Amino acid sequence: MKRKLAGFGLAFSVAELAAAYLPPLASVLTAAVFLFLIPVFLAERSSSRRPFLPVIAGVAAGLLWSELFCWMVVRPAQALAGKTVQCTAVIQTDCSSSWQQGSLRGTLLLTEVEGKKASLRVSCTAFPYGEPGEKFTAQFLLHSLPADRYRMSRYSDSIWLSAEYVEGWQPAGTVRSLRLRLYQLRRELSQRLSLYLPRDLAGLESAMLLGDSSRLDDALSNTFRTAGISHLLAVSGLHVALLCGLLSFGCKRTFSRILLVLQAVALIFYMGLTGFPVSVLRAGIVFLIALAGYAMLRPPDALTSLGAAAVLIGLQPFAPCDIGFQLSFCGVLGVQAAGGLARRERQYFLRRLETDELPKILSMLLGLLETVQAACFASLATFPVLLAHDMTTSGVAVLSNLLVVWMLGPALRMGLLALLFSALPVFDPVYHGVSFALGVWLKGMVSLAGFCANLPAARLCLPRKYTLFVLGLLAALALVFYCAGKMLHYIPAAAVCVTAAILLGSWMQNDVIQIAMVGTAGNACTVITQNSRAAVLFRGGTPNRRAVSEYLASHGAPVFETLIDLRTDPKQETLDAETLIPMEELPEGLTQIALLDTMTVDLYHDDGGNLAILDAGGYHVAAAAGEVSLSEPVSADLFLAAGGYPQAVNARAILTNQENPRWRKAVGDERIYLGTDTPMVTLRPGRSVVFEEVRKIAVQ
Repeated sequence: MKRKLAGFGLAFSVAELAAAYLPPLASVLTAAVFLFLIPVFLAERSSSRRPFLPVIAGVAAGLLWSELFCWMVVRPAQALAGKTVQCTAVIQTDCSSSWQQGSLRGTLLLTEVEGKKASLRVSCTAFPYGEPGEKFTAQFLLHSLPADRYRMSRYSDSIWLSAEYVEGWQPAGTVRSLRLRLYQLRRELSQRLSLYLPRDLAGLESAMLLGDSSRLDDALSNTFRTAGISHLLAVSGLHVALLCGLLSFGCKRTFSRILLVLQAVALIFYMGLTGFPVSVLRAGIVFLIALAGYAMLRPPDALTSLGAAAVLIGLQPFAPCDIGFQLSFCGVLGVQAAGGLARRERQYFLRRLETDELPKILSMLLGLLETVQAACFASLATFPVLLAHDMTTSGVAVLSNLLVVWMLGPALRMGLLALLFSALPVFDPVYHGVSFALGVWLKGMVSLAGFCANLPAARLCLPRKYTLFVLGLLAALALVFYCAGKMLHYIPAAAVCVTAAILLGSWMQNDVIQIAMVGTAGNACTVITQNSRAAVLFRGGTPNRRAVSEYLASHGAPVFETLIDLRTDPKQETLDAETLIPMEELPEGLTQIALLDTMTVDLYHDDGGNLAILDAGGYHVAAAAGEVSLSEPVSADLFLAAGGYPQAVNARAILTNQENPRWRKAVGDERIYLGTDTPMVTLRPGRSVVFEEVRKIAVQ
């Protein structure tokens, strides 16, 4: 292996990612196996196996360091779970409005616990209002983090516990840290950008240039996500590369050590200004290593720098669990693979033409091909990550990147100019003019993104586990052909496999019903999808409206056919559907209607409440609002519980998104399935019933 540090660093990160999900004993045993392999490979007389030593050492080091870190840092912190403690807390910069009026939610830094100094970050959903940097004392009840999709993301931010505010709030001053000052500067610069720009465009520029997404419009964010270019909205390696290009003053290589130091200082300042997100941290480390290489007259190597960045960031072993880390590293590896292929293509034509320089037209065509290949490889490399995290996948990501990404550089440059001219009032006319030009440019950028997002193939709805299985199969097939030295034969073989997978997947998904609880805990709506058509049992509320819209958009935007309003006191706010059925307007008693392709739903209505019983191929699913009076309970296979469990329903199983529902003791834990994020049930009528994103409350 020529790039030993690259192999070690990437294996180190992969091992840490595996250790985050493996049981501790499995991690230790696996590390022991890899440690045993090191002397075995060193003892080999043949040098053919020794190139794999950095990878083996990286896996062993990653597993061992993860377990050691958990033993020294994580477990002592988690030992506080279940205790009510007196704390001194500092409000962090990620706080936002809570569900409880007059309160905030976000991260707190506990600097003192029961009179002892500490440095413990906790997540709290409701604490007394304050500003970032303010310190207060209070009593908190500490809990383990819930086992939802956000737990590993919080671990990556060094948050090991959640905190519940109890009582005793008392102000204790303000902390004036460098991180807080940079946060305030970021907010001030973001405010300056919004002076002459429309609100949505100002939020877009602030997100791209400063990493401040607090002003970013939800509709605009959804457009970029659907188009597959949401990476432009978060400061990443691409943004850092463009800004570092400005600091080089047009010189590709410069060995002035004073200039290199200035570039390094400016880069570190920008990393701090954006809040040190992992994507910026990765890019910043890579560029700092490159600057150090220039200072020592050594050419930088991208893969080696990437491996070094992986090790440095991985000193917090849960950092690879962050989706930003995974997307950033996979995207860079994809671009590097595309660059390697482009170099081989150029060498091939140089050999065929027997020349040292390619013709200008051919060189331009190869440059265009390299750009397309980079977009394709980066999208392909990040595709499994998006699938694994159940995020939106776009079928036009390559086209969107080719049409829009080139516009990022001028947008960042004009944003910097606007900030520079805003510093002095005398330059206000120029500041106004630059802002106007920036607004026009951003408008064109948004229009192109909207065009791509509205293309028919933009929204892909792929079965996550099945698609990941197919991708793994294709990767294994590629490895077989690579080892056999017949990669050209891989292309037709992969095409056959993909075609077969699509046909088989389409047949398997035919008439499959998916029922999901979407929205606020204790008042979630029910979204039912089948054959690219959707129906919703609606419970009202602005958060629910937003959650349902986002869920439908991220699941292929199916045709919104029917909305059944379960509310006992319906208001005007609702969702747009082809058919709207307010249950309060139905006659008392039973009303039966057809739903989607193969289902029917029985609607019970009286003065006390509403009840819907869905018949999906003989499997009965119930949802209720209020308390319906029936002569005898209705039997159901599954009840989708909101705030209560009505006496009119007798269900074999109960699905809820409440952590501790008040009706829990009355029904017994053995019947309850809990999903704190988006619990769902997949029905294959007459074949199977599969619960997803849930756990049994009785098993803890």
